[in-house]
Amino acid sequence: MKYRGRRSALFLAVAMASSLGLAACGSSNPTPEIVIVTPPPTPEVVVTPTPSATPEVVVTPTPSATPEVTPTPEVTPTPTPSPTSPASFCSGTAGNQAFFVQAAKAVKANIYCATGLPSGWAISVGNWAGTKSGGWVTVTYKYKKTAETFDLKEGAFCLTSPLACISGPLPYIGPVSFDGMSASLDSTATGLLVSVAPGTTKAYQIWATNVPQATLVTISAAMKLVP
Repeated sequence: MKYRGRRSALFLAVAMASSLGLAACGSSNPTPEIVIVTPPPTPEVVVTPTPSATPEVVVTPTPSATPEVTPTPEVTPTPTPSPTSPASFCSGTAGNQAFFVQAAKAVKANIYCATGLPSGWAISVGNWAGTKSGGWVTVTYKYKKTAETFDLKEGAFCLTSPLACISGPLPYIGPVSFDGMSASLDSTATGLLVSVAPGTTKAYQIWATNVPQATLVTISAAMKLVP
């Protein structure tokens, strides 16, 4: 069986070759048969790029700054000041200052006291009175170590006449100040006199004995109004 199969195949191949040869011989100019073979299209290869790996960003948190604590300052309580006299600037004791406060309330004229007197000066006597004419104040200051004294008179203490109230015409020395007011400095038989508006309800005088002129001028200028 195997042998017969091979012979049949061989016979078929010879027969086909003979047919082709006869056909070729029977045509003097055979037309060549052109077979155009269209090759199948080359498949387009699309390369999809592999995305590059995004590097992982590690964010290190910035430590928040610790706020600086400002220490609260300790508040030292302010001591409540003790009540002081309205005439605390007046030279002398607390009793002397109280005297001037009372006189200022009772007398219609402005009342002044001596200020800044050196240690050793003190009030030896003082009086005041409220009257229909306005009232008056008289105070005597003495210096303990010497015989220096001066009498301060204020208000309506003398209403006769300007000359009579200064004991007559006196040798004039010059102008001085009585707490800013214009005053006259005169010489007396026993010392010096500072006077403002003599013979009126608002007159002021300083009668000084054994007090140097420069000292009296300073005392007069440093007189201060009692509220």
